[in-house]
Amino acid sequence: MQTDMFVYLSGPITATQDKTVERHVADAVAIYLEFMRHGIPSFCPHLSAAFPSAFTVNYEIWMAYDLAVIDRCTHMVMMPGWEQSAGAVRERAYANVCDLPIWSDWRDFLAQHTA
Repeated sequence: MQTDMFVYLSGPITATQDKTVERHVADAVAIYLEFMRHGIPSFCPHLSAAFPSAFTVNYEIWMAYDLAVIDRCTHMVMMPGWEQSAGAVRERAYANVCDLPIWSDWRDFLAQHTA
């Protein structure tokens, strides 16, 4: 496991016209597990959305939580569809302010950071 990085995985959670919350979560978890297989520690906010009770917490509280996690990360990777997610757009903007390196393609990130 690499100890010099902690990657924030940013992407859509809320249901969209073409994907349910469950589909967004499943897609994100698949990417999260690829990072784990490659020994890269990462944070996947989508894991919280796997529990329906997560939606009883106010959206802005979740966003504040996510930004606090981003403060502790070394990189951000944007997942497919992030452009249509208001939350992911906010996370990316915050990461820019924090001068975090931001990757638009998770496969490129893995290729660059694994042997």
